[in-house]
Amino acid sequence: MPYTHKIVPMTLAVIFIICLGLFLYQVPFSSQQSSQDTLTVGLQSGAPPFEFVESNGKCAGFDVDLAHLIAQKMGKKVVIRDMEFEGLIIALNQGKIDLIISAMNITPSRSKEIFMIPYHGEATDHFTLIFWNKIPDNVHTIEDLAKIPDASICAEVGSVHEEYINRYNKIIRVKSFPGILNALIDVKYGKSLALLVEPDIAGYLKKKHAEIKTLPITLPPDVAVEGLGIGVSKKNKSLYDEVSHIIQELKKSGELQNIEDQWFGGVKE
Repeated sequence: MPYTHKIVPMTLAVIFIICLGLFLYQVPFSSQQSSQDTLTVGLQSGAPPFEFVESNGKCAGFDVDLAHLIAQKMGKKVVIRDMEFEGLIIALNQGKIDLIISAMNITPSRSKEIFMIPYHGEATDHFTLIFWNKIPDNVHTIEDLAKIPDASICAEVGSVHEEYINRYNKIIRVKSFPGILNALIDVKYGKSLALLVEPDIAGYLKKKHAEIKTLPITLPPDVAVEGLGIGVSKKNKSLYDEVSHIIQELKKSGELQNIEDQWFGGVKE
């Protein structure tokens, strides 16, 4: 009998260790299985028509539709992560998201950090200033804004527009906002004079708000701004190759053009 009493606790301990090992083995496996079934896309809402939040609380827009289409081609379910624009590349390189699809311009500095797959637009030689109701007299350039007392210009945090307008921060007050719609409200209520944005965004907003007036701002030769790109971590070359192939196929099939027509049809500055 004393011999049996020693065996039973030992047997139970062995069973416990085996069960614990099986449990720990299953946790990372199920997590890995889940990531294989989903495509996590990072963006910052508030930049219509590319991405914005509808009244039902869901993200919508051109980039969102494209994300769903890419995930469908990959046989995956898309997960949208709405986050601060300036944190997107960090999140991508940390593996918290798989792709960035957030109206992100392709620039030399970004291309050093991440892969960028062109998907919309071409190289541009201008940005657009948005005013509410009226463009001030004798304002034709960025420098002209310095003649207006206490003039402030808005831009989205982390954007190439913010980077560009900051060149003039000695003569113009620059205000940065998390999202273009927040900046537009500042302009609407007279807290800022104008907002610097992408031409496509300016055209879309002008179509939605009759009070908006736009002024193209020609960029100097040293400002290299290409079209928009999908961001992929340089640690994930296979995903870059797969998404690049999908974008080319969407262009050939006309599917990409279809969603461009849906969101940008009839949009002009």
